[in-house]
Amino acid sequence: MKTIYLTVTNDLTYDQRMIRICTSLAQAGYRVCLIGRQRPHSKALVERPFEQKRLKCWAQQGKLFYLEYNLRLFWWLLWQRWDAVCSVDLDTILPGFWAARLKGKPCVYDAHEYFTEVPEVVERPRVQRIWEWVARHTIPRVQAAYTVCQSLKTVFEQRYGTAFEVVRNVPFERPAPAAAPLSPPYIVLYQGVLNDGRGLEEMLAALPLLPEVHLWLAGEGDRSDALREQVKQAGLEQQVT
Repeated sequence: MKTIYLTVTNDLTYDQRMIRICTSLAQAGYRVCLIGRQRPHSKALVERPFEQKRLKCWAQQGKLFYLEYNLRLFWWLLWQRWDAVCSVDLDTILPGFWAARLKGKPCVYDAHEYFTEVPEVVERPRVQRIWEWVARHTIPRVQAAYTVCQSLKTVFEQRYGTAFEVVRNVPFERPAPAAAPLSPPYIVLYQGVLNDGRGLEEMLAALPLLPEVHLWLAGEGDRSDALREQVKQAGLEQQVT
């Protein structure tokens, strides 16, 4: 049985995309291990049809976290037995790429976003140059790569000269529930990281025009405090959970 390791920087609990990918690979007959990080308040992992591993770090954010996590991940990968490693986004590709080179194994790149162009990176030119160097150092030399849509596939192939495939980020197929009659309040659910570029500030700004709409934000991130303050300043406590 072939073994595939997949690497991310989150704590695994809520990563629905990676849960779907790893479950699909396990169902296809592979031994799969998903590696992420252990945070101080991480919840216990739920049993799944694939293995899960968390690495503990002293640093929890910023440059020190990325440096520490990449070093720990590289060292850990060197001592494991696997047939391929899949690095999810640029923040885990260096340890996967070099561990694969040293072990003579393939490295696969999973680009689920245009990492060097996300707001958190674009607004810091020095950081952007570092990540762009990482991309140019690794992506043209991986054995396989995939992304989430045709437009990103085109951009990446033109920029890095590497062939990409498309694996769309869609839920598992399941029967659609019977439609329920709609009546206010109408709930809009955002589930994910509260970071720049997600349209969250604009959603809050629109709420005073939509008194029958309640917005639920399920997640945390760099914009958590600012969003809470925006809710308070606009008096939206009754419309936002």
